[in-house]
Amino acid sequence: MKILPVLSNLQDEELLSLINSGNQEAFVCIYDRYWSEMYMCAFQIFPHRETCEDLVHDVFLYLWNSKELLQIRSVRDYLYIAVKNRSLNKIRSKHSHVGIIDEGHHNIASDISSDENLAVKEIKEVFEAAISKLPDKCKEILILSRKEHLSNKEIASRLGISSKTVENQINIGLKKIRLGMAEFLVFYFIFFLFG
Repeated sequence: MKILPVLSNLQDEELLSLINSGNQEAFVCIYDRYWSEMYMCAFQIFPHRETCEDLVHDVFLYLWNSKELLQIRSVRDYLYIAVKNRSLNKIRSKHSHVGIIDEGHHNIASDISSDENLAVKEIKEVFEAAISKLPDKCKEILILSRKEHLSNKEIASRLGISSKTVENQINIGLKKIRLGMAEFLVFYFIFFLFG
């Protein structure tokens, strides 16, 4: 679905209001704005590509299906909490399942945890390296957005630029990061799944 340019300029609160009234384009705009960030959040906790994609999809689906019931102050905060909770629940259920299958192997859960921690560390390093290669202004905006969790409006005000410029720089930065991480992630998943 193509997003109307007017919608992409709206703040999260305005989009959320439209979503609450059933506007699908506003929902797609929020989805596009936060999908990759929420995927990285899930992947840092539970480094399995397909599972993370499913988790993030489920969170957005729940947001849409429960739009009339939810009272959300910050879209980003809500999504972060929902993704983290689902990821942690998935890990708990996975470890419980492993424990049931292999009751005699007490170190399996800790081995899985160690492997996941190592994978998360490696992915964070690649992510940080990808950020460091961005142009200075783009890097600064992305850090303010993704690490300090400032809104586009707050970043624009702080840097004396337009919200549209902030949004464009974030989109450019995320695209370059995805491209920068793609080769590593392909190698990682091949190793993880078949190694």
